Amino acid sequence: MEESRARKPFYARGSFWLGPFTWGLGILLAVGLGAAWYALGGFPRDHDKYGEVAVPGQVVLALPKGDVRLNFENHATHSGDSTTLDDRPGGLKVQVTSAASGDPLEIDDVPSWLFSSTSGSRGHEPYGKIDVPSGGNYLVAASADGAPAPPPLKIATVAPQPPSVNDGPAISVGQSPWTPGGSKLLGAILCGVVVLALVLALTLPFRRFVRD
Repeated sequence: MEESRARKPFYARGSFWLGPFTWGLGILLAVGLGAAWYALGGFPRDHDKYGEVAVPGQVVLALPKGDVRLNFENHATHSGDSTTLDDRPGGLKVQVTSAASGDPLEIDDVPSWLFSSTSGSRGHEPYGKIDVPSGGNYLVAASADGAPAPPPLKIATVAPQPPSVNDGPAISVGQSPWTPGGSKLLGAILCGVVVLALVLALTLPFRRFVRD
């Protein structure tokens, strides 16, 4: 009875903080990262592999069949230890059409808050994704409020090298994210499992030293 009355409340026990609390936090982190992996589609790869187009502007790019990603790219502002990507221009609009048929491709939105990456004075974030029905040449046009896209090109020719934009806002066209086995679900599950395993590996060894 005396031992029971003298027992510390749960929030004052080291075993609670290194046990249920940390494991619960690990589960939440694993679920969150797994959901982010699934929403993004995997681990980002070469964001401008197929080329870039300035805003406003248009360019003909050679795209492969399947999932292709569109990213917004702009100047990156450095302030102390932080780096932020300059805002998108108002009314930003991107259109991708087949150079052969003129049929537009549907662009699915990818949340920009999932991640952003900077390198030097430039940075990029997700904009959208397209499902290219067949490999070939596609016209990528970008416009914004007060900056309409130029008239469509009469002759759709692809540049010898993927075009690059090094100043101002642009849309970069790149590879789909990598995910194990090509499965977003499998990648999300493995991501969650790895995170949870790391949490357990970092906390379990210390529990034996806890004396409540």
